[in-house]
Amino acid sequence: KYAEQVRVFRMIPGLANAEFARLGGLHRNTFLNSPVLLDESLRLKAEPRLRFAGQVTGVEGYVESAAIGLIAGRFAASERNGEPLSPPPPTTALGALLAHITGGHLSVESESGSRSFQPMNVNFGLFPPISVPRQSKGKEPRPDGRRPSKALARKTAMSARALSDLEGWLAKDRSVAAE
Repeated sequence: KYAEQVRVFRMIPGLANAEFARLGGLHRNTFLNSPVLLDESLRLKAEPRLRFAGQVTGVEGYVESAAIGLIAGRFAASERNGEPLSPPPPTTALGALLAHITGGHLSVESESGSRSFQPMNVNFGLFPPISVPRQSKGKEPRPDGRRPSKALARKTAMSARALSDLEGWLAKDRSVAAE
C-alpha cells in the first residue's frame, strides 16, 4: 500500500536502509465543481432548495470553511424571511472567497485547454486589483529598517478597502433588516 512512499524516501541520501515506523496517506478533500453547480447564494442550480457550505464548496482552511458556512446561513435566513441579501463585495475576504467558488476564479489550465476549478485559501490574489500611489522617497522605513515595499503598500490598501467595504455591506444589511 505504501511501496511508492518507501521507494521515494529511499532515494534520499542516508535513508536507503531506514526503517519506517509509520507511513502516511495523502490528505485529499472532496469538493464540488462549485462554479458549475452552485449559484451566487450557494444553492445547487439543479435543485435550489439545497444549499452547500464549508470545505465541500471549494475553500481550503478552517476559517474559510466557517466563513462560507456563515455566508450560506445568512443567505438561507434572508431567503426564509423574504428579505433581500446582496452578496458581500468581492473586495472583502468573504466576497472574494464567494466569488472564487461561485464565479470560478479559474486559474489552472487542464490538459484539454479548458480552465479547471481548484480549492483555495483566502489570499490577496483573489481580490480585485487596486492602484497604489508611488511611494515618496521620504517615506518612513519599516520596523526592520527596510524601505516600504510596493507589495506591502498594495496589501495594506486592499485590507483597508476590504474593511471599509465589509462595514458598508453590513450596515446596508442592518438597514434592510430594520425596515
